[in-house]
Amino acid sequence: MATMSFNLAQIGQLSEDQARDFIEAIRWPNGPKCVHCGSDEAYKLRGKSTRPGLFKCRECKGQFTVRVGTIFEDSHIPLHKWLMALHLMTSSKKGISV
Repeated sequence: MATMSFNLAQIGQLSEDQARDFIEAIRWPNGPKCVHCGSDEAYKLRGKSTRPGLFKCRECKGQFTVRVGTIFEDSHIPLHKWLMALHLMTSSKKGISV
């Protein structure tokens, strides 16, 4: 698996869709997996009335996004800002004070 690396400036320029795609590629390198039942039979919902990044499981019929079951789940902070914060925390030699 090829690793993707970005610097802070590149992360800051990611759109929300690009940030979501990046996190999906990290979380599900072999395609989406249902967070409810663990099935590999999940597909992305599309359409004007569907929120971006929404998946549906063919087996349990549950809907989910890449945020479900992660620290991002109940956050209203955009994913690209989360990625910037995570980059700063993990790349700093001396750490980040909170």
